[in-house]
Amino acid sequence: MRGAAPRAAPFVRPPSGGPSRRTRAGGGASPVPRAAVVLPSFGRMTDLFNSPVLRIDQPRGAPAARSRYKVSDGRGRLLAAAEERDVSLLRQAVRTALGGSDGRRIVHVEDARGVPLLIVDKENKRRTRVNTAEGVHIGSVQNRERYDYALLDAAERPIGHLDGSRFGRKFPVLDVHGNHVAQLDKKWKGAATEALTTADRYSLEIFRPLADPLRVLVVAAPLAIDLMLYESKDWPIE
Repeated sequence: MRGAAPRAAPFVRPPSGGPSRRTRAGGGASPVPRAAVVLPSFGRMTDLFNSPVLRIDQPRGAPAARSRYKVSDGRGRLLAAAEERDVSLLRQAVRTALGGSDGRRIVHVEDARGVPLLIVDKENKRRTRVNTAEGVHIGSVQNRERYDYALLDAAERPIGHLDGSRFGRKFPVLDVHGNHVAQLDKKWKGAATEALTTADRYSLEIFRPLADPLRVLVVAAPLAIDLMLYESKDWPIE
């Protein structure tokens, strides 16, 4: 008589938050690795994450107490716009009068067609979170000391850092192995503009293709640095 076909190993549902386990024939269990967070394919959606050169500008005429940015490629073609939303007039007035560098600011990033891409959430002057437009956490930019900023993935593991100069204007971007993968510089816009307004300008040059989430954090780094370092100059100019 032909023996019965072996039964498939039963699947045992893990406790909430634990890794899946499949029972072996001998009674043991082998862990199935937890699936990593899958980031959206930004490259298919927009040129923002594929351009090797980015120019980031704050409009001079923008309200000083509401963060706004334009992002262009090296030839001046608009790639993205970013701005705070739903900032009340009262909050803007308080920021303008007292300065608001330490408070929370949430900047929404859209591509040139208005498609939502990222949320850059400055929690305080030492930490900015970067999320997808749907709120999935990608990673964060965290101040370690003075002008040195760590790039952390969603699990808080270091994947790179910005090694800022003593004046906070030049930021070599290094990967976790110490390779110089990008360069972020704050450009000079004139004495009056620098001293009295938040109309800053940055250039970002990416030297080679980067894997996610490092690629996304490097692109978001100019906004994070500006929000944490330079949005304290909340004095309006006509």
